[in-house]
Amino acid sequence: MRSDNNQLDIFMHDARMTAAQEAPLWRAAAAQALVDFQFSSVVRKDRHDYYLAKAVELEEVAAQSKAAA
Repeated sequence: MRSDNNQLDIFMHDARMTAAQEAPLWRAAAAQALVDFQFSSVVRKDRHDYYLAKAVELEEVAAQSKAAA
């Protein structure tokens, strides 16, 4: 069965998930990226940095949302 790129990414498209809920998932992905043996150390570090930056971004959004409320 082909998806034809119609499948949504569960982290990017779940409207029920708030930034505060999503940030810990990105932090967990960052931690896992450091131990994924199938990638070289350079790629592991790049993936970790990307996931961590996304977590920080979402934490900032969550803090702004909390301050605005």
